[in-house]
Amino acid sequence: MSGEFLSPEWFARLDAAAAGAAPPYRGPGLVVEVRVVGGDDGPLTYHVVLEDGAPLAYRVGPADGEADASYDQTWEDAAAQAVGRYDPAVGFMQGTLKVKGSSRPLFELFRLWADPAHREALVRLGLEAGLGA
Repeated sequence: MSGEFLSPEWFARLDAAAAGAAPPYRGPGLVVEVRVVGGDDGPLTYHVVLEDGAPLAYRVGPADGEADASYDQTWEDAAAQAVGRYDPAVGFMQGTLKVKGSSRPLFELFRLWADPAHREALVRLGLEAGLGA
């Protein structure tokens, strides 16, 4: 059951945790859109905004305008990512995660997601949502 995980409130907490945890992004402005499928409430779309000098910004819903890159993810993979059991960069390298658009924005996002402070904040929120480790 998806419960609170991936709710607007969960994303607001993730956004605040990311702002306080990881170093800011350095580079051109980018937007990566993720569509999570297979949850109890049907498909869910969120996007991550990367702006020069700013922390990652998580937003519920599709990107305003066209995203620089996007990919689909199962609810199970999203939940596993939230507790540190799945790395989407590995899925991309193995060919199980297919990107639409340019791969560079995805690599930038994966690099920031790999930051230990960001991973720790994400895992804490995943465990608080009852996903287990």
